[in-house]
Amino acid sequence: MKILKNVSRDSLAIEMDVEVKAPAGGPTGEVTIVEWKKKEGDTVQKGEVIATANAVKVSSEVKAPASGKIKKINVKAGSKVKAGTVIAVIES
Repeated sequence: MKILKNVSRDSLAIEMDVEVKAPAGGPTGEVTIVEWKKKEGDTVQKGEVIATANAVKVSSEVKAPASGKIKKINVKAGSKVKAGTVIAVIES
């Protein structure tokens, strides 16, 4: 969490980093991040699809857990990760 300086007490703004985690995997517990629909620096809305993932013949959408800006993408498209891995960070 980061508290912004130079703001009045009435308009105190707080920025938080929100983790985007890989969805539940299949029997292996792994998922493949197939495609990123957004890139670092893009603005997203809560619930917006930001990536697609596959787990043993099942596709799923990865949705933004919060509105904000994609600060960091930790996993490249095509990579396999364990379910629950932090795949991106949103600055909200």
